[in-house]
Amino acid sequence: LSVLQQQVEPHFLFNTLANVQALLESGSERAAPVLASLIAYLRAALPQLHEGAPTVGREEALVRAYLELMHMRMPDRLRYTLAIDPALREIKLPPMLLLTLVENAVRHGIDPSEAGGRIEVGARRDAASGRVQLWVADSGRGIDETQPPGTGLANLRERLAATYGSRASLSLVGVEPHGVRAEVELPADVS
Repeated sequence: LSVLQQQVEPHFLFNTLANVQALLESGSERAAPVLASLIAYLRAALPQLHEGAPTVGREEALVRAYLELMHMRMPDRLRYTLAIDPALREIKLPPMLLLTLVENAVRHGIDPSEAGGRIEVGARRDAASGRVQLWVADSGRGIDETQPPGTGLANLRERLAATYGSRASLSLVGVEPHGVRAEVELPADVS
């Protein structure tokens, strides 16, 4: 529960509210859409604090709302797509699995890059093995080998291990010419 509560970061929330306030005060037409996206994000995020294991479908809604907010914050620097197999939407996941990966892609890949970039979020079941594959790929700055792994990824690895033992994995792969692809594999028997 503590990990979930930290996902609705006060810093993120206050920055977004300050952005909405500035847009309102300046009379910007963007104020209403940014506020609507914040409401959608909170509607998707807050119920997960009290519910059991989220599903791929709930994570998809949360990720979509978060990415829409981030797109409004940097409209010329962030593009995104979601490619999630509808047949997987009822599969249960550890809390905030996809959102953690998306937040990392924004924070460490897209945001620091002047050019911004693209984020792709996907999920499918491998036809040969039956394993569920989830991924978040970005075309941002890429892997910085000088930086230690972050706490978000460490927490995610711990949640995967606690839920699936050694039957699940999380890997980060550099993407050419730049960017990162985070891949999660879940066992074939997840439902």
